[in-house]
Amino acid sequence: MIKSTNWIMDNLNDSDTVFLHIGAEKTEFQQGHLLNAVWADGYGDFTTERNGIRALVPEKNQIESTLGKMGILGKNGSQKIICMARDISPWPYRAYWVLKYFGVENVFVAASSVLAMEKNGLATTTSESNPSEVSCEVQPANQNIIIDQESILAVSENQKPGLILDCRSSEEYRGLPGQHPAARYGRIPGATHLNWEDLLDIDGQLLDTEQLVALYTDSGVDGNTPVYPYCGGGIRSAVSWFVMSEILGWANTKNYDGSWAEWSHLEHLPIEAN
Repeated sequence: MIKSTNWIMDNLNDSDTVFLHIGAEKTEFQQGHLLNAVWADGYGDFTTERNGIRALVPEKNQIESTLGKMGILGKNGSQKIICMARDISPWPYRAYWVLKYFGVENVFVAASSVLAMEKNGLATTTSESNPSEVSCEVQPANQNIIIDQESILAVSENQKPGLILDCRSSEEYRGLPGQHPAARYGRIPGATHLNWEDLLDIDGQLLDTEQLVALYTDSGVDGNTPVYPYCGGGIRSAVSWFVMSEILGWANTKNYDGSWAEWSHLEHLPIEAN
């Protein structure tokens, strides 16, 4: 699930490895990236808008078109895809989650940010490569790693077992306007809180397993009860989903893709704030 800087250095020229550099602004890619890395626009390539709700997972045909332009074959290829970002970022984890949602195999997240790789002696470039477009086909959506607002409401109202985990900042959790505009401000009733940034160190590397378990335990999450992380748009929450599902091996976790963008938009849904 994770590829170390040493592994990346040893495989920089592997023609069957795609280094997917993803972010919200292309300027970070232009500041320096791995040789032959492919740029991915986080919002433009790995989210879409439906019914006035932003940052939802793309449709199958959309992701096939996007990946094909990046030279990614999908289910018909044997490529290894390494997701990374210039600095500390949730976007590699969002890309990983979306790719897994569509059944793409051999997907990994770089152990640290590109900035940290540079500090460790890995050479980067500002030159851009143009991958050859291919025909990409992915699997039908994997419903085992996503949850919808109806199910989240049932958990919130204690009609369905589970914990709702708010992965946003503490200010957003308390109902203060944050970096992401919303129709309403607050949190899903009953949600516990663990900021996604607390899971990473200053190099963008995940904390060790013992530290991660301690953080979740402090937030009331033990891996035995189903856990449903959310954030502003299913992006930051993908970090927590990755940690719980792929690092800690907690199978009962699903990302609430609609997250606060959807919940705040639907006025009949209850909110808490304090």
